[in-house]
Amino acid sequence: MGDNSAVQQAVAQALNEALGTIQRQLVEVQGAFEQVKRRLEDGGGSAESLVHLLPALIQLQAAGAALAATVEAVLRFVGTSSQWTAAPVAAAMPAHAPAPAHAPAPAAAPPPVHEAPPPAPVEEAPPPPASAAAAFDLDSLPDELKQLHKKAQRFARVTVQEFVMYKKDEVEKGRENKDLYQRFREEIDKSRALYDKRFEKIAEHNIDYFYDELVKVLAKDDASALGNYPYPVPASRG
Repeated sequence: MGDNSAVQQAVAQALNEALGTIQRQLVEVQGAFEQVKRRLEDGGGSAESLVHLLPALIQLQAAGAALAATVEAVLRFVGTSSQWTAAPVAAAMPAHAPAPAHAPAPAAAPPPVHEAPPPAPVEEAPPPPASAAAAFDLDSLPDELKQLHKKAQRFARVTVQEFVMYKKDEVEKGRENKDLYQRFREEIDKSRALYDKRFEKIAEHNIDYFYDELVKVLAKDDASALGNYPYPVPASRG
């Protein structure tokens, strides 16, 4: 009984921390939305003003994608935790839960569960650096491959955020000691194998969403923190 109580307290603490992250992300989404709205009002709908809207819209998209991924990770965490605490979660789930929106992986990192950067100043928001996905012309692909890219992004984002959510202390130690791969070898190897199998058709496109999320989320934008990462790195990130 005592062990079960300790597990419940640990789960509750993890969920409280995750809800704090969601609250911060909601503020970031709202801030990005206000920035888009203000730029639209200031520009009066001219062609030039619409071009200047792009950085703000990309930032809004990134903030929204990070929020959706965090909520999905929390859902999966609750589902798994119910097995530890014997809580009947299935009965509480809606009959038809809406599917999370598919969105491209953000150019900036999501929170720790992944923490997205604060909204850029309204005056001037510089366009984000070009990513491997941007360099590759996704629009030229058939619909089947476009959908596969979206699925690969979502798989990578949710999988890596789960690493962070379940083992926050190990993540911090791994970042400090630059040995994240050694600490998460089993999880990374299994997820890497699954990613390669599911998304083999887009492997030749030189876009590795799984590696990108490891760097952005797990390593907090410091690729060296992964340590002795044994898998090939895309030329655009090497």
